[in-house]
Amino acid sequence: MAIGPTSTSIGGSLNLGQTAAQALKLSVGQMLSVTVTKVEGNQVNFNLAGRSFTATSQQSLQAGQQLDVKVTQTKPNVILQIQPRTAPGTPQPNTQQTLQTAYRQLLPNQMPINQGLQQLVQFSQTGLLPANIQSHITSLLEQLFKPSTQTSAKELKNQLLSSGLFLENQLGKTQKPPTSDLKARLLQLLQMTQQTKASDTAEMPKLAKLLSQTLNRITLQQIQAIENPNLLNIQLPLQPNPYIDEMEIDIRRQAKETPDFWEVIVNLTLSSGELSSKLMFMNDEISLSLWADNTNLEQRVRAGLPELQASFQQAAIPLKQVFITQQKPENHPQAQKVALIDLHV
Repeated sequence: MAIGPTSTSIGGSLNLGQTAAQALKLSVGQMLSVTVTKVEGNQVNFNLAGRSFTATSQQSLQAGQQLDVKVTQTKPNVILQIQPRTAPGTPQPNTQQTLQTAYRQLLPNQMPINQGLQQLVQFSQTGLLPANIQSHITSLLEQLFKPSTQTSAKELKNQLLSSGLFLENQLGKTQKPPTSDLKARLLQLLQMTQQTKASDTAEMPKLAKLLSQTLNRITLQQIQAIENPNLLNIQLPLQPNPYIDEMEIDIRRQAKETPDFWEVIVNLTLSSGELSSKLMFMNDEISLSLWADNTNLEQRVRAGLPELQASFQQAAIPLKQVFITQQKPENHPQAQKVALIDLHV
């Protein structure tokens, strides 16, 4: 593929003139993305760095196609070599094999995070732990379950960022373990436990096993995020709650047709039954539908609707309608899952 005005075909590469080389300020080895905008015969128009270029190509290309290219030459002309492209979020074969091996090792030896934290609370109440370990556990539990936690969107965001899912990514950026990260603190506690002689207290082997199983659950969540970045399956370290057994959140977007909209489905497994809600955001307004799997729970939800509407009004959130539906909410067929967080774990 070659770029005009003096275009000559060069197979699987793009040849930009000297003017383009000066304007783009490229360096050898740099990776870029180009978008094909128009194809007529062997003439191809595409965008690169906000500018339009014309090329001839021996390859079969289509308008809208995106190409990954690598800078292999900058003088006298710029040569961009077309690179093979894989689907976003698709693990490479070797990576996939590594992930499957990790699954086989971790799945039999893990436990839900909240269950692990509840058992950690029980350990802290035995009075049999060494002082340094007791102090570390107390500090961790106070951090997780302090009264101000989870009372606002900002606090919930902080909980997500410190859940352990992003530990390795943060270490790669700062080289320092974050002080509030759950996985980092559990790893520190496990190291302290392993450095304590088992003869000092019979609780050490039990505590070490508990910490390992909880850490394995966090690692499994990281693996799942690598395999499917559009689905964030994570257990936040929430305050023990006797009413909520499980929570599931599904966020999707429909942008292919007008109007664009977002939808969020939240499924709660309560001690009194299952409650599902669907929130749709379209034209700067929110519509909310609610569903309960039994009559008693539905009556409680209906009685709370005025308070719910008042909460939206108090938060200055435009609420178009809120209603109870007889069918469990489902995703719009054209809505696509979106990755709201760049994981890089």
